[in-house]
Amino acid sequence: MEHVVYAIIFLFLAFLAAILWWREHRRVTQVKEEKDAIEVEERRMFGFLHGLGEKLQEDNSPANMHRYIVDGVAEVIDGNAGILYLVDGESEHLVPVYQSQTIAPILPLPKEIFQIESLSEAESQYRSYIRLSALNIGETLVSKAISSGGTVFVEDLSQHPDFETYGQKFHEDVSLIAAPLVYGQKKVGILVVTKSEGPAFGQNDREVFDSVAEQSSFALGSAIIHVEAAEKRRLERELTQASDIQRVLLPRSAPDLTDYEVAAEYKAARLVSGDYYDYVRVDEDRYGIAIGDVCGKGIAASLIMAMCRSNLRSRAPENLSPASVLHAVNRSIFPDIREDMFVSLMYMIFERGSNEVTVARAGHEPPILYHGSTGEIEVIETPGLAAGIDKGPVFKRSVKDFRFKMESGDKLILYTDGLIESENRQADEFGIEGLCAAIEDLRDESPAEMVSQIVSRVEKFSEGMAQTDDITLIAIQKR
Repeated sequence: MEHVVYAIIFLFLAFLAAILWWREHRRVTQVKEEKDAIEVEERRMFGFLHGLGEKLQEDNSPANMHRYIVDGVAEVIDGNAGILYLVDGESEHLVPVYQSQTIAPILPLPKEIFQIESLSEAESQYRSYIRLSALNIGETLVSKAISSGGTVFVEDLSQHPDFETYGQKFHEDVSLIAAPLVYGQKKVGILVVTKSEGPAFGQNDREVFDSVAEQSSFALGSAIIHVEAAEKRRLERELTQASDIQRVLLPRSAPDLTDYEVAAEYKAARLVSGDYYDYVRVDEDRYGIAIGDVCGKGIAASLIMAMCRSNLRSRAPENLSPASVLHAVNRSIFPDIREDMFVSLMYMIFERGSNEVTVARAGHEPPILYHGSTGEIEVIETPGLAAGIDKGPVFKRSVKDFRFKMESGDKLILYTDGLIESENRQADEFGIEGLCAAIEDLRDESPAEMVSQIVSRVEKFSEGMAQTDDITLIAIQKR
């Protein structure tokens, strides 16, 4: 009897040992499998990072970089689809820049696509829908990654509240992982990878994904900086060329007139300017002088300035009415000028053998006349609406010819608002008063010396402050 008991106990212990051995063997096998899987992912990750570095050196074009990151990261964590969104600098929306060949079903399915019976047609429509959809940050599942600053993980999209209505068609058993891409303090975009085959992403997958997403951020940030730098250099070259062209459009020298001496100073706030001045021969006995200022700076302002110059030059010959010339210029530019832009213009005609000057002013700063015989300084105020605001009738009624006289020794000063609105450190403007005081102090100087010294005074007045507007100054003296 004792032998039977011992046999039973022995068999029980042997069975128990077998169970324990089997469990331990299964645990060891599982650990080995997990270790092997981690090693495989690590090899994939190192291979991806190595390839990423090579891509940066060989071809860091945005399209190539986007494709390599999405497809490469998906392969590292054994996903089968992915998509990359970048933050648009102007709208702040997330814009898709690359999606893998296999669809990454990261957006809720629209009802009209869900109702398409053909699966291939529905998938094609859904893919286009994802490709064309810009996302508001924080409003969709994946975009919350960038608003929260953390990784988003969903084990089964069809079970997520955002997808449960029409989630059966493309989202069942699809796991998703999304991470924000941040370079420095700048939010660059979002990387999303999905998996529809095999088990959902595990903890190790998520950790590896975070690592490669972080490295992808650096690569994308570097590529973006490279592209922006190249674009900046290209724009600077184009601006320099535009500046050179614009300077060709400005007068090279003042006209040699029998009865008048003319000098001008021009100083742009940027490479290209919205200020304008010109000398135009009207006929054998008359010369026209124009000055203008486009509301705005940069390329747009310079283009409007070029339009004004072309139109005024074509209308001025043989036309003895400055107002008529400005009416024609306004009619020409009005259809093409933006609603938020306008042009102040002033055009005057000087006649040989006459002391009478005819002027028309379209919203421009009034000319200042220094009377040499009395020392009086007169601001010649005449009405006039700026060009580009009204199509014609109101402008025509407001812009009229006005005549005044200049005697020998008189000086006439024309200028743009950039001169009188120059500010010092205390935010005080140079102003009309400062200009009139400078004219009084420099009354005995030649026109060339006067404009040079006035501009120098303005520069000294605003020393330490950036020039924010273009400056044009013309002095005309009656001989």
